[in-house]
Amino acid sequence: MRNKRLDVLRCMAVLLVMFNHGGGDIWPGLARKGWVGVDLFFVLSGFLISGLLFGEYKSHGSINFGRFFIRRGLKIYPAFYAFLFLSQAVAYIAFRSTAPLAHYLPELFFVQNYWHGIWDHTWSLGVEEHFYIFLPLLLLCLLRFSSEQRDPFRILPRLFVTVAILCVFFRAISVCFAPPNYHMAYTASHNRMDALFFGVLLGYYYHFRPEILKHLMHGWRNCSIIGLGSFSLLFVTYLLPRDSLLFSTFGFTCVYLGFGGILLLSLYLQGILRGNAARYLGLMGSAAASVGMYSYSIYLWHGPVAAWFPGLVRRVLHVSFGANERFAVFVIGSLIVGIAMSKMIEYPILRLRDRIFPAQESATIRASDVAHKEATTAPNIPAKPSSA
Repeated sequence: MRNKRLDVLRCMAVLLVMFNHGGGDIWPGLARKGWVGVDLFFVLSGFLISGLLFGEYKSHGSINFGRFFIRRGLKIYPAFYAFLFLSQAVAYIAFRSTAPLAHYLPELFFVQNYWHGIWDHTWSLGVEEHFYIFLPLLLLCLLRFSSEQRDPFRILPRLFVTVAILCVFFRAISVCFAPPNYHMAYTASHNRMDALFFGVLLGYYYHFRPEILKHLMHGWRNCSIIGLGSFSLLFVTYLLPRDSLLFSTFGFTCVYLGFGGILLLSLYLQGILRGNAARYLGLMGSAAASVGMYSYSIYLWHGPVAAWFPGLVRRVLHVSFGANERFAVFVIGSLIVGIAMSKMIEYPILRLRDRIFPAQESATIRASDVAHKEATTAPNIPAKPSSA
């Protein structure tokens, strides 16, 4: 099972990233801010991955790091290494282009967020991969030294505050000394881990202190305040350039806090519209969720598609493209190629994984916990393996 609303957020995140990489000629101001889609992915990843681990602990009283890492590796590695091999094979066959060996190694070992890899957009996978190792080890340490078995992770809120302060400090170090390294402030794991950890914090309250979130999200007044606060925090991206001292230290904090609020609203807010408006919104949500379930492969392949697909279509059809047509071809091509590769590589591997290493506990947030009808699974999802 999957949560439809979270898949809608995945769709939003990958579309923002695609707009950032291909929409500059249509709406330059918005395209320059599309990078925030990666931060939305970070918050979602922290929330969902911690949910896997918290769910396993609640069901079995322990966390199996080896099993978790195998399942996570079978989600990430096959699709990624296939992408790396196939994209470079196409580059060589079609353009006789090869990347230097020094660019392959960071990609192969998931340190492309510290050293230059082949594709610029894969840096975020390095941040997430490092966090997938860090988080279960941290939770295992908390289990080892906690005397409270009912809630051995109760120190997580204080740990989040510590991590958030440290990340601000590390980012400040990156940009305060000459020459300022804004790129490292944006991509390094030790500078960006706070966004994923905030998702973990929300996951902790969702699984172990749900009464706090329910009280926080109770009533239209509270939801309106959280919604207004979230969009105000995200609006900081329009007030300050990303490569600036103030934004590189505190701006990223505002972004993940804003997306955390949107995540909570997506989980708890319901019944806004009635009648036809609700039905049309539901159809749009189902379509977006169907895209969101393939977001990983779409994210991988949108880089090569942006580089090659519009030119290929132009040559085959013998037409000239304006900015709007070129962007439409890029988006449609990214969706087609990403979904196709997901169906051919990602999901077959996940089905095999779920047969050999079945999930200990479903990471899906059940509809009865949040929004009943609105939180049901997307069409055809039951036939798919868990992508968590």
